[in-house]
Formats: sequence, structure tokens, C-alpha cells
Amino acid sequence: MTDIPKEAPRSILFQFVIFPLGIVLVAVGIFFLFGKLATEEHTIPDYLNTVRSGSSHERWQAAYQLSKSLKRGEAARYPNLEQDVASIYIQSKTDDPRIRRYLSMVLGNLGDRRATPLLLDGLNDRDADNRIYVLMALGELRDPLSIPAIDKAASDSDKDVRKTAYFTLGEIGNAAAVPALASGLEDEVPEVRWNAAMSLSRFNDRRAVPILREMVDRSRLNEVRDMREDQKEDVMIMAMAPYVRLGQGDASNDLQRVAATDPSLRVRAEAKSALQQVR
Repeated sequence: MTDIPKEAPRSILFQFVIFPLGIVLVAVGIFFLFGKLATEEHTIPDYLNTVRSGSSHERWQAAYQLSKSLKRGEAARYPNLEQDVASIYIQSKTDDPRIRRYLSMVLGNLGDRRATPLLLDGLNDRDADNRIYVLMALGELRDPLSIPAIDKAASDSDKDVRKTAYFTLGEIGNAAAVPALASGLEDEVPEVRWNAAMSLSRFNDRRAVPILREMVDRSRLNEVRDMREDQKEDVMIMAMAPYVRLGQGDASNDLQRVAATDPSLRVRAEAKSALQQVR
């Protein structure tokens, strides 16, 4: 996945739980279809000018490349960049949704909390993918003032929005999010409650334990429709460390069983590693 705001190993592990397939496909499409734009020499002002006045295809491609350029540390040379991007973002409400998605990524990557009100307004967009990108950007900003609106997004009718909202609440890391995360444990969609549990575990809240236990139970994961084997492994591995930390003796017993009997060598190895952390 190449267009999500974070590319750390933890984020890669979260990609099944968090990010909808459509976002992954967009990233792949950009990589293969628009590689030329990515390799040509462009500056941040070039991208901004193209987003403002280019053709329909050029504008969203430029917005995407602008979001990528920030990862190369180029933003420091442009002190007014947040204001410039914010101005375009405000005007993008009725534009191609892809422009708005990638501009929200830019606002998040800039790390300037002056963008929080703009992004919160983006949570009202009709396009669900737009709301998902906004949530990811808010996770980058980690602004506690965004918690009430993200809490509301956690009740969205779209499951991908809900699971991203719970992930974002964990990223913000403020205890004001705990009640919302606890309510997410009751969601009927497995990956939504998994995200709620993972985020809640960051606050050492033992209410996450039953869902964490569900996540390391292969028999429970086998009941989840259309879940691939590698996805099951990722979910099990993600849950191991917080489960052992919070689940005490029962968790150790469960992971010892996983370490001894799971059909995946990778899962068995990770279970053994998690157990060693508490000894």
C-alpha cells in the first residue's frame, strides 16, 4: 500500500483491519499508470499550480504527488504551505473527490493543527473514502480537539469509516477517547471491534481483553467470511503483545497453546516471542 499516511511496520500490519480495498487499488493504479509523473522533476509550487489549474486528471495526480513529496522533507522550504493547501482544500468540496482525499493527506502530513477545523468539516463529506482519508489525516495531527467529531464518525453507517475512526482515536492517544473505544467493542463487524480493542489496549484498559482473545483464536477467525490466511495471521500477531500484557495468566496459557499448535510457523514464532516479553 503506497498512499496511506504511514508506512511503518505497525501500519502495514494494520492494513487489513484498517484500510478498504478501494484505497489499496487506487495506490496500485497510480503506481503503474502514472509513474512518469512521479519520476519527473517537480517542485511543491509546481504541484500546487497543477492542482489549481491543471486538467481533471492532472489535478488529482498532482495532489497525490504533493502528498508524497512531503515525505521527502520538502515542506520545510515553504513556510506558507499549510495556508496554500488549506485554501485549495476549502475550494475542493464539489471537485473530484480524489483531489480532496490527497489534500487531506497533505494537511495531515504537514502536522499543523490549524488544519483541524478544515478536516473536521471534511468528516461531513458524502463520499465515504473522503471521510476515511480525513480520519487518517486527523490521526497524523493527534489533536485532542478532534475527538468528539471522530467519536461521532465511529457510529458511521460505513464500516470502513468506523474502523478507521477507532484506529485514529488510538493514534491521538488521549484518554478522552476511552469511552468511545469501549463502545466499539460491541460493534457487529469483527474488524471494527478489533480496531477498537487494539486502540483501547494502548490505554491498558482490560475491557479490551475479550476481543484481543478473539483475535488470537484461529477458530474464531475461521468464522469470518472472506478472510485470507495471511490476514488471519496478521490479526493474530497484532493482538499477541497487548493480550499478553493485559490478559495475565489466561493470555499466557492461550499463547502457549498457539505457540505449540498453530499451523503457521510465523504465528508460532511470534507467539513465542510475545511470551518472552513477559518473562
